Amino acid sequence: MIFLDIAQDRYFRLTGPLEKAMRRFRAHEGVASTLLERLAAARILVEASDLEANVTIANIQRPSRSAIEQASATKNCRLSAAVVFEVMAIILSIRLQLKSCTFKTILDKASAYRSRKVDAQEIATPTALERSLLLANGQFARARHYVPIEPVCLLDSLSLLRFLSRRGLSANIVFGVTPEPFAAHCWVQAGDMVLNETLSDAHAHTPIRVV
Repeated sequence: MIFLDIAQDRYFRLTGPLEKAMRRFRAHEGVASTLLERLAAARILVEASDLEANVTIANIQRPSRSAIEQASATKNCRLSAAVVFEVMAIILSIRLQLKSCTFKTILDKASAYRSRKVDAQEIATPTALERSLLLANGQFARARHYVPIEPVCLLDSLSLLRFLSRRGLSANIVFGVTPEPFAAHCWVQAGDMVLNETLSDAHAHTPIRVV
């Protein structure tokens, strides 16, 4: 069992008795009190009274298509100098955040910004929404080539999320892992469509967190 501890900015794995205890707990089976105490001490389990009242569990659809693998993804999108400078400014800003802020703070800011921007705008139909997503995603992908910073999944996904949010377009960042050998990855997804990753690479990872 692999966990992403956002507060501590780390991935970790449960093995041995603790993993067995956690699996039994999730299956609503009996678990020895000593093991429950160890899980609580590690903050893997918390008392129900410690949870915030508005805690929700985000669900993510298994992707069935990829925007970057669609032939028309960037074909018809116009790229202006203003968009190139906007993408560059966003990436530089996010890179600075990654160096100076905690991971939790960065994700909280991204989520709050998306909520403010997306709630303020409404797209009339699902077709119009998808068309707008593909257009904006294509613009970002093309402009990204002009930014002299090495692509990194977290930096680029946070930047794309902000770029979309500025246009009132809702999407999620999905964090996924592979167990053997361990690897972590993230991408941006809207509904069943991956925006900045191939379908095969997204399917190769098991989602463990959605923002």
